[in-house]
Amino acid sequence: MRKFLTRLLLVFLSAVICLSGVASAADTSEDTLRVGLFYDSKALPGANLENAVGSGYRFGWYDADLAFHELGYTSQTQISMVKTQNVTLSNGNYVDGIGSVTVGCYHLQLQGSSTSFDGALDQASRVPGGFPAWIDGAYHVRVGAYTTKEEAEAARDELGLREAEIVGTSGYAVSVVVTKTGEPIFQFDGGSAYALGVQPGLDSSVKAVTWFKGYRYYGGFQYVRDHGGNLEVLNVVSLDDYVRGVLPYEMSNDWPLEALKAQAVCARTYAVTNTSGHRDFDVCATTHCQMYQGLNLSNEHTDQAVDETAGEFVRYHGAPAITYYSASDGGATEDVRNIWNANANLPHLKGVVDPYEADVADGISQYNWSYTFTSSELTAEMNDALSGRGYSFTEIINVYVSEYSETENPISITFVDRSGKTWSFGPETIRIALGLRSNRFDVTGGDSGGYSVNDGSETLASVRGVYAISGEGSAAAITGEPYVITSSGTKELSAPTTSSSQGNDSFTFSGAGNGHNVGMSQQGARAMALRGMDYIDILTFYFSNVEIW
Repeated sequence: MRKFLTRLLLVFLSAVICLSGVASAADTSEDTLRVGLFYDSKALPGANLENAVGSGYRFGWYDADLAFHELGYTSQTQISMVKTQNVTLSNGNYVDGIGSVTVGCYHLQLQGSSTSFDGALDQASRVPGGFPAWIDGAYHVRVGAYTTKEEAEAARDELGLREAEIVGTSGYAVSVVVTKTGEPIFQFDGGSAYALGVQPGLDSSVKAVTWFKGYRYYGGFQYVRDHGGNLEVLNVVSLDDYVRGVLPYEMSNDWPLEALKAQAVCARTYAVTNTSGHRDFDVCATTHCQMYQGLNLSNEHTDQAVDETAGEFVRYHGAPAITYYSASDGGATEDVRNIWNANANLPHLKGVVDPYEADVADGISQYNWSYTFTSSELTAEMNDALSGRGYSFTEIINVYVSEYSETENPISITFVDRSGKTWSFGPETIRIALGLRSNRFDVTGGDSGGYSVNDGSETLASVRGVYAISGEGSAAAITGEPYVITSSGTKELSAPTTSSSQGNDSFTFSGAGNGHNVGMSQQGARAMALRGMDYIDILTFYFSNVEIW
């Protein structure tokens, strides 16, 4: 059974290697993935777990197929994994700084090693403060958690352990302690090859549910030292249990069952085709990938949607497809190539006119929206958003949609400054730059301020880049101010002006919907389900030429 992502080693520094293919027809909901819960700047000095269903925990590591290899266990139900530096307990969490309980980074290590966890545990039980440790593939007995070498030396004398060695750990190590007391119960240091895994429950006879940071999760956890610093916390969970934790956060858990089933298949498919490129895990737990917060909002309704679609994917030419979705499309979705990548060869992500979403539009907050900017405000917003990409706007005097798609969404928006210089951008760039709610919008206000052409049916913002054809058929660029021929002779045209010169320089972006407009509309899925359509009807409407199996 193929896992979605594979690693050369279980190394927290190793890069995630995305398979060049996608899931095969043999893939099922039994596949497993890593979900990043806390990482990068949000990595933690310490992370607490508490059993909700099941008792105790097993310690070990996960191999490249995410199979768990057990190294030890505890019957404690409230434990914390902490980095092997000095940390303290403050308001129930282990942190850097001052707290009520301190876990230090120096230990006494007894001579010799043990061949088993139980052997090390038995030996550790004979020494006050003793605990088993798995260090670079061997079991040892360590004692205490002292903040300084001097403190460790004093404890060695007091305990009469004169032959014990004072030791620390590498930047890869993690200690497991009883949450409330800070008492060490296990220490793991697999060097650069392995990261600590914790599997809730003393065996697999009960499907454990575990509390972490106020949320309940299925599956196990992995703790990766972030460059020798804080802990990245990953949830190692089956694909369908992951979908259980996505579904009620991406779609309301009281929506029609068929809409929830469509969302479940979308979420499952997106998880296996996601290409977000996270280093140590397959998908994150935020909207950057999909919102995932465990089981708190799951109910029988959402679980039914997952169970009744178990193992099903949206497939294009037999392989799981990329299944983007957004809150609402405002009346039409859009080709992915017009939103993110002009060269994208994803024909299943083609824009469609959506007649269904209007059924529920009146009940959607801010479904129709508008934002108005003055010339100076618009110039400032564009500079703030795009100066890092090398753009510099002096005074924007006109904005207009210069190209529409087949579904009447804007695909090119042109900005003009007072000198006649123009810039054109795609809708996603403008949506993000100006904080618009969707990629389905029009622009009004200001003054086209251009030269009328084609019997006045169109305008040119400037004559920059425009050529005139002479009576002899030669073409030449227009320079200076152009002239027109009238019945009374020639007449010079004045430079284009806008309402900004008259003190009324507002531009209004008005549209409908919420999101990027690619793939499935969640509100549209709800509307289709309310009309009596099933999840296959929904998915095959929003994704072109696909099959569901």
